[in-house]
Amino acid sequence: MTYPYKKNFHNYCKTEKKLTDASIALTEKSADTFWNYYINSIDNPDINKVTETDLRNFFNSLETELHFKKNTINKYVSHIKAYFTYLYSHHLIDNYPVVMISGRYWNRQHDVVINWMNKLPEIAQIDGLNPITIKFMLATALGYKPDEILRLRFNTVIQQLNNDVLIDYIGTHCDFSHEDNPYLISKKNGGFYASDFNLARTIEPDREVLGIQLTLQSLRLSYVYSKLSDKTKTDEELKQILRINQKSLLYYRKNLLLYVHTHEFKL
Repeated sequence: MTYPYKKNFHNYCKTEKKLTDASIALTEKSADTFWNYYINSIDNPDINKVTETDLRNFFNSLETELHFKKNTINKYVSHIKAYFTYLYSHHLIDNYPVVMISGRYWNRQHDVVINWMNKLPEIAQIDGLNPITIKFMLATALGYKPDEILRLRFNTVIQQLNNDVLIDYIGTHCDFSHEDNPYLISKKNGGFYASDFNLARTIEPDREVLGIQLTLQSLRLSYVYSKLSDKTKTDEELKQILRINQKSLLYYRKNLLLYVHTHEFKL
């Protein structure tokens, strides 16, 4: 499915912005890529309801799933920003979700909070945190990748836990009304979520409490860089723990060396 207002945006790029055909094609490809990602990740897609979190989730997926280089992601950011600027300036959407996006991606340096995994029993006891926040963090800490977490079942997770606080927490906060082995994060009808788009919006207030990004992509990056910061681990051990190949390991190591500033998690 093509992105909303494609014909209008194409004409805008050609007649108002005076872009070349090649530039327009690249910009439209980026818009199409985002829109197809978005509509396959949310139940009721609406261009007017796209948020900053949705966009960050998309850009993170380009890095963690496709391993795009920073300059490639920067191009996507530039194209997506142009698209939403057009929509907002022509009164086709009510909010401007890209206002805070460019800084992180044009600046190759970014901060990542690491080593929160061992603090999960304490985090789980903080009053007011959304259970989805704890489930996201727990599944990530167990080594699961973003595309695996939303399909995790209760039994799979509970068998890997050896902490009574977390065992009790998961048992208390899973919905057993539909089946004995529910999804770790289930819909009201017992099904699983196709993506964390809506879930990330729901738990966004917890980001302020914990001081870390709470999308599945962001948590995965935090987990990866936590493991890479452990100097006692060999490359073979890291590849096994992270379930990545040598090329991906080198990619993350380069980012950690050149672009990522890590900060220890503090409650």
